[in-house]
Amino acid sequence: MVVRLANNFRVTARKLSQDKDTFAEVLLQKNYLTLNAKLLAWGIFLVFFIENGTLGLIPKQFYFVYRNVRISDILLYALTAYSLFNAKEYSKLFNSKAMLLPKLILLYMFFQFIISTILYEYNILEFFFRLKGIWMCFLVFPFLLLLKRRALGYLIKLFLPVAIISNLLYIMSAITGIAFLPDIGISEQNLPGGLKVFRVYGGTFYGELFFLGFIYFWMTKKFRVYQVFLAVLFIMPHILAFGRSAWIYFSLTIAIMMIWYAIKKKEFRSALRQIVLISLLGVTLVYAFIKLVPESEYLVNAIEARVSQGQDDLKYKEGTYGSRLANIGALITLWQNTNVVIGIGMHPLWVVKPLTVEENIYAWGFSDVGWASVLAAYGLIGFLLAVFYQVYYFILTFKIAKNTKYNDILVFFSLVFLSRLFFDSVINGAYVGLSVGLWGFWSTAIYVAAVTYKKEYPDEEYKI
Repeated sequence: MVVRLANNFRVTARKLSQDKDTFAEVLLQKNYLTLNAKLLAWGIFLVFFIENGTLGLIPKQFYFVYRNVRISDILLYALTAYSLFNAKEYSKLFNSKAMLLPKLILLYMFFQFIISTILYEYNILEFFFRLKGIWMCFLVFPFLLLLKRRALGYLIKLFLPVAIISNLLYIMSAITGIAFLPDIGISEQNLPGGLKVFRVYGGTFYGELFFLGFIYFWMTKKFRVYQVFLAVLFIMPHILAFGRSAWIYFSLTIAIMMIWYAIKKKEFRSALRQIVLISLLGVTLVYAFIKLVPESEYLVNAIEARVSQGQDDLKYKEGTYGSRLANIGALITLWQNTNVVIGIGMHPLWVVKPLTVEENIYAWGFSDVGWASVLAAYGLIGFLLAVFYQVYYFILTFKIAKNTKYNDILVFFSLVFLSRLFFDSVINGAYVGLSVGLWGFWSTAIYVAAVTYKKEYPDEEYKI
């Protein structure tokens, strides 16, 4: 009797264990999210939401905890500490070779921070919180943990409604010259032919990624008509921003995605399908621009004038292009007259309003030109780390795009990263040159995390 009960217990226990494994597999297949995965996604979302002005839904004064310290600052440091504390959970990603350069850059920046605090005798705590833009680079670790917990799709769903609202308000601001969004800059610009337009700086809350993402999924997955209207909404602000570099960047990224997919498929039919999709988007965009945007004919003339203005600027080295060249020259001179190995470090000028003409030139240069600001601030060591970053990730993203088995969301981020690296290095060289800038690589942190994941799990399809 006892033996029979023992055997029945073993059978029941084995069955429960098997059922548990089966249940876990089902949850994994359905991308079930745990509470800690959702909370992590909410934390990352709130950091970007607060830092981007919160669309004016809540007064920005509400977010200040003490002086210049905001809730987003506390969230940033808490997320960093939390992700490092849970590094074992994503140890394969954390210890990946693809993460070596970001770690070295972060260590070097922390070294620069300590040296700069001593050199300029600035209050270490105050300076730490004022240099938050640099510490945003540490978000690469929460992003790695987010990918491991399969919560990227959840984060995208949090971003989407905010992106829609912010893009609508941006369009209204660009057309009327009235700031419908907080923390945006609006200026009136004179164009050739006596044309004047409002230029709006900031405020679209990553609509450009949704725009490119729709095009990518039309190519690789399935075309959905309703997404055309969202794609038009997300690209419209970048047309009205009159940013020539942005126009070139979007064209380049779309071209890279089209060429990549056509080569992978090795079919004329897929290439033709891509051309039809992009043509459909273009026709819809033109129609929406003419029908929905007031004085669209005037704005079309202004866009043409902006293009011709850019050609003249390049030819005669004047305008925005000329001022950036002058800023590059000023920063190189600054670098040559200081420590060429480690540069001037993290100067208080980065967080304190410039007072003299010379300080204004340096401040504008640091915020406007990439490679020269890295050279002046971080010296040869920082500049070489930035160059290695540029070259290494270009090669790695190219390999991932070439060898990937699944055309998932992480491949999309890899292609966007590839386009960004190529654009910065070659096309926009006089302005940027490097994807690592004065504030490090925080704007490419999600791309670094995506590429690292695809490198370590090449045979896995990342579903959202």
